[in-house]
Amino acid sequence: MNAGLSTKNAPSPKVVLPHYVYGAFAFLTAAIMMFFASGEMAITTLSPKILAVVHLLILGWITMIIFGALYQLLPVVMEVKLFSETLAIISFILLAVGTPLMVFSFWTAFIGPTVSIMAGGTAVILSAIIFAINTLLTARKSPVKTIENRFIITSVIYLLITIFIGIFIIIKPAILGQNFLQIHIHFGIIGWFMMLVAGVASVLLPMFFIAHNLQKKYLHAAYFLINGGLIAYSTAMFFKAHDVVIFLTAAIIISGFFLFIRYNFDAYKARLRKKLDIGMKHTVMAFVLLMITLIAALLSATGDLLPVKFATKMNLIYGLALIPGFLTAIILGQMYKTLPFIVWLKKYQDKVGKFKTPLPADLHSEKAAQVHYYSYLVAIVAFVFAALFSQKILMQIGSVFLVITAALYAFNTVKIVLHKENIQPLNFKK
Repeated sequence: MNAGLSTKNAPSPKVVLPHYVYGAFAFLTAAIMMFFASGEMAITTLSPKILAVVHLLILGWITMIIFGALYQLLPVVMEVKLFSETLAIISFILLAVGTPLMVFSFWTAFIGPTVSIMAGGTAVILSAIIFAINTLLTARKSPVKTIENRFIITSVIYLLITIFIGIFIIIKPAILGQNFLQIHIHFGIIGWFMMLVAGVASVLLPMFFIAHNLQKKYLHAAYFLINGGLIAYSTAMFFKAHDVVIFLTAAIIISGFFLFIRYNFDAYKARLRKKLDIGMKHTVMAFVLLMITLIAALLSATGDLLPVKFATKMNLIYGLALIPGFLTAIILGQMYKTLPFIVWLKKYQDKVGKFKTPLPADLHSEKAAQVHYYSYLVAIVAFVFAALFSQKILMQIGSVFLVITAALYAFNTVKIVLHKENIQPLNFKK
């Protein structure tokens, strides 16, 4: 049982659960939209429909789940109560309303200062700012100072920086130019998403693997390499440095993430729980996808050093292996390690020892989870080969299997959240 997720400081489930439900249906919607945008996605990385899909995946799916999961996790790793549950609810509402407004505006090609995109963008920005303030004020009260916490806090700072750079890009797009957009994107992807995942995963995976006495020197080195590399990369992009310099700064960042992988691989090797459940199978797959992401990212950072067509393909593989790949896979896996336990605590914490209760793993359909593990694997393989060979049909096949994955995942999410209490009297032998 995931006792490490249990804490007296945990927020009310009404703060956390809506994030998981909304995220599940946003994932399903994005998967359906990917099918209709598959032709464009197979040959390009930028179009109104692709922007719509990417924003729904990033905001409605990944960010929504991250916000909810962190509200549960922060009190555990930082040993303090969440600063404000009210702010968390307000942030959820703003993100839940703002995301579909932005996605609709992109999908219908209304790119520009329309009412929907301005209203949606404002709501999303306010949501992220409120989340960041709530998180940083929570961390400020914490007596716990660990490298994992440093990753998490730093990622939230990058989130704020990403937001403010985005605002400046909207206000002065012609002055800031394409390079500033690249800085904005990489601060968001590497500084916010990837730094956060590194911090959270380094807490959860050793816990779920039941691995002890790991070498945290790898995490410390990873932290400085990723941050130093990101600052160097951004500086190189800002001053329009030579492609060799940009490639070298990207290599520094990637070397940091390989050290993060090394740390978690050590946890995998040292695990006491040898048999992997469905959650950890997805998580292991996520790390394979992370390695593909890093290799593709390094190759796409070559600029004019390699043929443009090759770099473009690597850029597309990088995006696919990262967003519907690594980030999605790790969420799919960790949902089965966190959400059932959150609901189980709500239903049965005060009944342990008094009644016979189900286990957290009994709250979802194992068959549905196993099926969507394989459907997701097929989807990712199809996406990578579609990008390599610019094949619309492979992108469509991948999208169909991703829809199956998302539908089964949404089914299990709802099944867990709507679980009805099921207790039986304990049978004591005389």
